[in-house]
Amino acid sequence: MSSPTRPSEPAPGSQTARRWARRIATGVAVVTLVGGLAALGLWLWVRVPPTDASPEEAMAVFAEVLNGATERRPSALSALAGALAREPQNGRVQLYFGLANLHGFLEHREMPYAIRASRAFARAAVLLPDDPSAEGWRAFFEYQAAESREEDLREPTRALLAAAAADPSFTSFLAAVALADRPLASGLPQQTLAPLEAAGACADGTTYGCRTGPLFPHGAEGYHATLGDLRVRLGDLEGGRQSYARALEMPAADSWPYRAQFERWVEGAEARAAAFADADTTNDPDVFFAHGPRACAACHER
Repeated sequence: MSSPTRPSEPAPGSQTARRWARRIATGVAVVTLVGGLAALGLWLWVRVPPTDASPEEAMAVFAEVLNGATERRPSALSALAGALAREPQNGRVQLYFGLANLHGFLEHREMPYAIRASRAFARAAVLLPDDPSAEGWRAFFEYQAAESREEDLREPTRALLAAAAADPSFTSFLAAVALADRPLASGLPQQTLAPLEAAGACADGTTYGCRTGPLFPHGAEGYHATLGDLRVRLGDLEGGRQSYARALEMPAADSWPYRAQFERWVEGAEARAAAFADADTTNDPDVFFAHGPRACAACHER
């Protein structure tokens, strides 16, 4: 009687190959799972819970925030997120969503605001090719973000100046606010003066008609205050004082919530000019518009 046939045993090499295949498959699965969890975590970290709102309703809530109701910013962000869920290709809502996140970023300097703002401004610039202010806001934010991260500012600066040249009526103001504190030796503060001065006269022959509206009731005051600060920065103390005086002559200046603060600011013009003129760059002051809670609010708050 023949002996039973034994099953053939796999060669040692094939066993090793299968073990490695299982290990590699397990490793790929783990990496994929970890990557998926990380992506989910980033999405949850950045995501704004949406509330159902039309574009008009969402933009109206953010208008309240700009006009001084800063406690409404979370509601505005959620409403704008809801409006974008309805109309993701609405460039105006993308721009407002970017502005709402910029508003939060300037106050808190937190990364989720930065990520959302960067994405929204980039989309708005694509969706609103005929609105140069959309590219202006994108360039301004990318400059602010790069400065916060202490990155090389050459490309963000170039893009901001190019946007200001394309949109002198408003982006020139953003460029002046951003670049006024750069070293005079760089020539950058000087480059912002002429476009900002040229943006002063509105089509109606005034220096306030095009700078006053529901979203920016004190835009005219903010414009002249910033122009005055830039002139003082460049060593023109008398020209700065003239611009400061114009700010206080604007039709809505008596109801400006920041009038008293600005009047005290004007009194310190000579001291700021001296600080700019000395060799110590660490004591150079900011512009009035860029100080803490006054950022944005100096023009927009009722």
